[in-house]
Amino acid sequence: MIANENIHIPSAAPGIPPLFPGQRVVAFIGVPGSGKSTEARRFRPQDGWVHLTLDDFRQAIWPPHRRVYWEVREGHLDKPAQSLLHAVQQEALRTALVEGFNVVLPDTHLRLSAFEKELQIIADFGIEIEWKLFDIPWAVLFDRNKTRPEHHRLPATVLLDSFEAMWAPDAWWRALPSHQIQIIKQERAA
Repeated sequence: MIANENIHIPSAAPGIPPLFPGQRVVAFIGVPGSGKSTEARRFRPQDGWVHLTLDDFRQAIWPPHRRVYWEVREGHLDKPAQSLLHAVQQEALRTALVEGFNVVLPDTHLRLSAFEKELQIIADFGIEIEWKLFDIPWAVLFDRNKTRPEHHRLPATVLLDSFEAMWAPDAWWRALPSHQIQIIKQERAA
């Protein structure tokens, strides 16, 4: 991996023990359709895991489906909608950690600026994030996107922008220590 020295990724300060020993946070890095939701199902709520995903918060705040959020953002409510969405996730994250839950964050995490506050909350609890990066070839991703339900399907241009951001030479995740990231290869359609 290529480390970008200009990137600061908040992490737990040495010597700060977690509030609950053994408490974990697992976060995913991957484009839409790369298998994040499927992998997230392995983290069972019955085993103490809480799933905090922006997609679910979008649907809860702006029903009946996830696309309503994007329609709201097209107007004058772009910044307030983003702010509300992230504030809800940050407070849910803080509360889950205070209550002793393990947390899985199955969002794309492609742009560090979009979730730096969440990283700081986790660091403040003395927890080192376990990252899972979803490596999927473009052709497989493109085919998967075509078979997704319409409300999950992305325009090819948006999917390509996400794919290119993920694999950019200066992508933020390249600065993660290798012991903190697991690469999950996706070679075929799910």
